[in-house]
Amino acid sequence: MKVVWPAARIFTLLLFLEACEPVNQDYAAYPSLDVSPLPEAAVPPAGALQDGAKYLEAGQFKDVIKILSPMQAVTPMEKAWHRLLLGQAYFEIGATEKALRLLLANYEELRDARPATEPDRSRILARSLKKLGAYYRDIQDYEKAYTYHQLQWLYMRRVGSLADRFDALISLDVDAALLRNYFASEQWLREALLVAQQMPEGLDRQRSLIIVWNNVAISLTELLRFQEADAAARESRRISQLYDSASGKKEFREIWALAQEAEVYGAWARFTEAKNPAESQPLHAKARGFALEALTLAEQQSMTEPGRAKLEQAMRRYCGQSCRP
Repeated sequence: MKVVWPAARIFTLLLFLEACEPVNQDYAAYPSLDVSPLPEAAVPPAGALQDGAKYLEAGQFKDVIKILSPMQAVTPMEKAWHRLLLGQAYFEIGATEKALRLLLANYEELRDARPATEPDRSRILARSLKKLGAYYRDIQDYEKAYTYHQLQWLYMRRVGSLADRFDALISLDVDAALLRNYFASEQWLREALLVAQQMPEGLDRQRSLIIVWNNVAISLTELLRFQEADAAARESRRISQLYDSASGKKEFREIWALAQEAEVYGAWARFTEAKNPAESQPLHAKARGFALEALTLAEQQSMTEPGRAKLEQAMRRYCGQSCRP
């Protein structure tokens, strides 16, 4: 599965070597990335707008609408925040037309924002573009989603935090993959890796690296670069083991990394089988082994539904109808 920060949202049909080998160093710093000094967090003006932002973060979308709908914003900055917060809330409750009208108005009003001298306007614009891109991806208009997310990145690369930049790059990776442009997907992931490597040590950095290597494995598998995909999947698993141990959360990262290893070997086996059935047999065996290992770990860790059902469904192609360790 292609993973979007902070969690998995896009599932594809494609959900390393006996010893863990060093990851291909071609994925070190990608030189085109413009790394500007990190800005301060964007904060809406005090009062109703700040309250609305807190309600939005807490998932209380109707409360956002309740306090912001009657508000009469006065200054240009107040109007921009008002449109952003209210538009996001309307999207969440399914009031799509109202949401689109507000966020597109932000795009029209703020599109001339200069990141160097108008960072706050640029941040609001970037967040509006992010939400527009997510909407168009949800309705499967991937070209338009990709366009909005590229516009978002033009601003976020200059005014976003490391987490903002990472999120924007993973969105571009997913859009490119959905458009089956895996070459572009790989390039966005190179940049995302550089951003993740700049994060301070800790769980956020580990989670970001897991996402990058998982998605690299998927894109390289689609490009038939199976050995590199294998190495990426192993790196995702290695970091997942550290993350699961340190976080104490039930995110089951290692289980999904094992499932990704099964997917890499399964695709490798199918590709090889068309040319040499005999050579494909060890690869099929590897895929089955990783599938059973993922299912065994899911049982040991008491993986909950619906994740368990998704895992079994994905692994069934490698270990048959009775996928039981």
